[in-house]
Amino acid sequence: MRQDELAGAAGVGVRFIVDLEAGKPTAQLGKALQVLEALGCRFEIVPPPERRS
Repeated sequence: MRQDELAGAAGVGVRFIVDLEAGKPTAQLGKALQVLEALGCRFEIVPPPERRS
């Protein structure tokens, strides 16, 4: 998939895709999640197991 195609599918600008691929540390999380969804990826947050005292 080309950058412009991904940007269109995710509803973000091409500049955002370029910055995200480059590892821009201030990339917006919401937009990054839109890109992952457009790619068919799933993002899951799993809490750490409880610590036993």
